[in-house]
Amino acid sequence: MTQGRPQDANADTRKREFAAIQEIVTTAVATALEPVASSLGDLQEQLGPVTAHLQENTVDMHGRMVEDHLKPLQETLTKIQPEILGEMGQRSAQLDSSLESLQNQVDVENQHLKEFRQSAQATCDVAAVTCERVGHITDDQNVTNKHVTDLVVNSRQIYNSGCGSGFTRPFKAIPFIRRDGSIQPPSDLGLPPLLNTSVIDNLTDHQLNQYLEGYGIEHNGLNRERSLFKLREYIGCTPAERSDSHATALFFMLAMACLLYLYFPQLFA
Repeated sequence: MTQGRPQDANADTRKREFAAIQEIVTTAVATALEPVASSLGDLQEQLGPVTAHLQENTVDMHGRMVEDHLKPLQETLTKIQPEILGEMGQRSAQLDSSLESLQNQVDVENQHLKEFRQSAQATCDVAAVTCERVGHITDDQNVTNKHVTDLVVNSRQIYNSGCGSGFTRPFKAIPFIRRDGSIQPPSDLGLPPLLNTSVIDNLTDHQLNQYLEGYGIEHNGLNRERSLFKLREYIGCTPAERSDSHATALFFMLAMACLLYLYFPQLFA
């Protein structure tokens, strides 16, 4: 019992000491902070007008300045806005008109191009038909030339057949027929004209071969006499005793052939 009481007394003593120390510290802190709080209050009182002045001179003033600057701009914009919109509308209308005109020009050019293509196609068709007709005309001309050359050769062969040996009435020269259908006189090659049988018999072997080749007479393997016979036969040379008996008939045949060719050319096609 005696030991428990001193312990309780010690605990109470410590509590009282702690409370006293806490009060002393609180009092000291409050005493130390009192000048700071007083200074802060004074500073706040001094900053109040400054803050109000700043707010008044910054926010309000700048707001009014901005409004003052924006007001003329707004008034100017309000005045010129209809003009700007009108100008934009006018420019837009001009642009639309230009685009429409350009589109019309494109349509016209496309139409012209289409017509040009049609015209070019028609021209090509006409050219093709013309070329075909020219080809037919050329073929007809070649056929006609062949008939004419055949007629020239046949007429001279018939004429020569009535000249006997050619001394009284000389033979007519028969031209060479080229591969293209044109004619070439033997004199162009320097060959003597076959006016009579004497000229034929006196041909050199080279001249004889030129005549045979020019007339297209096959003479390979033939001797000179046989070659001369072939040449006489081609140009229409006949013995004198046979010439007079056939002259009238041959000329009549020539006249009939000419008439048939003139009036019925399709028979020679």
